[in-house]
Amino acid sequence: MKKSYLSAVILTVLSVPAIADTTIDNMFSEGGMDVQLRLFDFSRDFDGASKDRHDTSIGGLFRYNTASVNGISFGTSFASANKLWIDDSKAVYSLLGTGANGEHENVNRMQEYFAQGEWWNTRFRVGAQEFDTPFMNTHDIRALPRTFRGFSVVNKSIKDLSLSAFYITDSMGWNDSNFLKINEAVKADLVRDHRITANTEVADNPVYILGADYKLPTDVIQTKLSLWDYNMEDVFNFAYAKLDFSSDIGKTNIYLVPSYAIQKSVGEETGGVFDTYQYGIDLGAKFAGMDLMLKYGETGDDALLAPWGDEKVVIMQGVQAGSRANETAKAIKLSYNFGGLAIKGLQGFVYYGEFDVPDIPGSKINETDFSLGYSLDKWLKGLSVRARYAIVDKENGEDYTDTRLFIKYNFSLGKPANKPRR
Repeated sequence: MKKSYLSAVILTVLSVPAIADTTIDNMFSEGGMDVQLRLFDFSRDFDGASKDRHDTSIGGLFRYNTASVNGISFGTSFASANKLWIDDSKAVYSLLGTGANGEHENVNRMQEYFAQGEWWNTRFRVGAQEFDTPFMNTHDIRALPRTFRGFSVVNKSIKDLSLSAFYITDSMGWNDSNFLKINEAVKADLVRDHRITANTEVADNPVYILGADYKLPTDVIQTKLSLWDYNMEDVFNFAYAKLDFSSDIGKTNIYLVPSYAIQKSVGEETGGVFDTYQYGIDLGAKFAGMDLMLKYGETGDDALLAPWGDEKVVIMQGVQAGSRANETAKAIKLSYNFGGLAIKGLQGFVYYGEFDVPDIPGSKINETDFSLGYSLDKWLKGLSVRARYAIVDKENGEDYTDTRLFIKYNFSLGKPANKPRR
């Protein structure tokens, strides 16, 4: 499959001189590179017998996009996460790869390589690529983001309306060194959650995605509607809808975000039999640099299958809604931007959540998160640091604390790559 994508890219490259033989040099001389250097340190310390986890990684993302010639351009990126100050007596966290004996391993890979065409307000892209949709996205919370391989089309011919279609055959997770077929990624997720056995053969089919995002032409109440459908033949179908309402009342912005997802096994149900849903609602207010948000979510009779990044109702540092059947989730989050206190670039939040399966005694999980981030642009443009700390208490299970440090430095060489993902 990889050869077929590379062949498509090569054939397109060869066709460019015939289309624009006087401007082909400009394609590369006017291209741009974006670089993000990353140093991350993650640790998870358990109160019980589980082995503590700790990773420190240094590396980053290096993205290059050519200039567009007659609507045709090319892009590539390299991703790197290398171990630093590693103690192999502790388990791998997921910033790095895991060796045969459980040791920490570096991850260096081609993150993207694609050919792109833009005509008629439509972008066509084939090859390895990053993109962000509600339940398949870069999920960029580790050293390296997720990436995918396939074909995508995004049309914006109508004002405020974005239409998307994807055909995805392969994916790479946070610490994979190579692409996995989509069915292998699904199987790994289902086996990990004990929903199928390691001997189960999940159908080797691609995922088809159709999506629409529409911003309604209203002034008093800003409204955005999102509708998405994900289908993997003989495995699952996943439909998702979200409405985003917001309005200003004086100096306060009030927002309401209801969402609903339905997921069912389909066809031969090679990934097991499931039929579930998740609905939820966010209600919040923004005022004078503060953002106070209440969240509620409920999951149906089966856990959600979501192996590629998602927009579940409540997602915290250690726990997220929908990983257990018949679960309810409640949370409150207070964020604050300290710019109003003359500390420009400093922002943080406190986040508390409760997760419970009412029919199962002792199933309650409480989590409290703290986050503080600071942009150091006034000293070195593109440099930022962030620290996060989570306390997870399980009524019937091991408690743990989770600590994360992020240091990032962004800069461009030549013109910025300027590559929108969706």
